[in-house]
Amino acid sequence: MAIETLLHTERSLAAATRVVLDKLTGAGFETIDGPEDGRLEVDCLDGDTGDEWGFVAPETSPMAAFTEIKAKPTTVRVSVKLAHGQLLLYPGFVVLSRPDADYDEFEDDDRAKQIALREAFELARTFHAREVLLAGDAASDFLGTEATSWEGLKDVLEEEDVPHVVLPVPPKA
Repeated sequence: MAIETLLHTERSLAAATRVVLDKLTGAGFETIDGPEDGRLEVDCLDGDTGDEWGFVAPETSPMAAFTEIKAKPTTVRVSVKLAHGQLLLYPGFVVLSRPDADYDEFEDDDRAKQIALREAFELARTFHAREVLLAGDAASDFLGTEATSWEGLKDVLEEEDVPHVVLPVPPKA
């Protein structure tokens, strides 16, 4: 079962995308790597029409991406491909999806847990989130449908018996 790290953000979808692209085309994250060739494929989904559109960074700057998404207010999801997995951005949510990781390993293996937590906490600090949710079984599938708020997401995961843990974000050491 894959592992997803989810967190709440107050940033708009356009602003969250700009933050991610600024990090991945600039100094970068310490624990989250973009593709080896440096090209960030960004796919967007229009919630009204179902049309997908996108662009590639760094050819498209983080600010140009912000402007383009802001101009299309019906955009409901942005996906940024990574070296391993992807970052999924939804209104109010940031998701680090690691399809090759294993939630069972996160629960049972201390090393796997430390790796996942380092990623989760770095991402959470980037977005000034107070807590993170690590889950298995595609928890992001509920975003925008059954779950439209942080508390609503936690409630749905409980109701659906999706394995997960919610942790406070510690200050950076």
